[in-house]
Amino acid sequence: MFKASQGFSVALPKGWKVVETQQVSGAYRITFGATGDPRTLAVTYSTQAGPDPVAIWRDDVLPGLRQTEGFQQIGGIRATTFQGDKAADLEWFSGTGDNRVRTLGRGFLIGGGRSFSLRWTTPADAWNDAANRQALQTFFKTFRR
Repeated sequence: MFKASQGFSVALPKGWKVVETQQVSGAYRITFGATGDPRTLAVTYSTQAGPDPVAIWRDDVLPGLRQTEGFQQIGGIRATTFQGDKAADLEWFSGTGDNRVRTLGRGFLIGGGRSFSLRWTTPADAWNDAANRQALQTFFKTFRR
């Protein structure tokens, strides 16, 4: 179990650690992974979220994602809940050739204009591997704020 100084915790696969941290005013992103493992989990926190998680993906996130090489949205933005909070899921492909990846992003509101998102990225052709599906379910089950 990784306990972040930023106030969240999540169970990570053995050998995983923080590989990148980005911080801007009112927000941060911590990306986890392991050497030689192409999969990543990114946890983003914001203090400037609007009241609708579907609108956040559509209006705030998608315009930037569309500029990513090889971006292809998979289906629509799906409203859901996560641990009792309003949430929305977005899936997409990005990259090309051997570097093509698939990402599921789940953004959820935690009140007071604050939100988290969890982005799970794997090689596109390995998305449905049992280990990858299990890892995603573990992240969702163990994430705490």
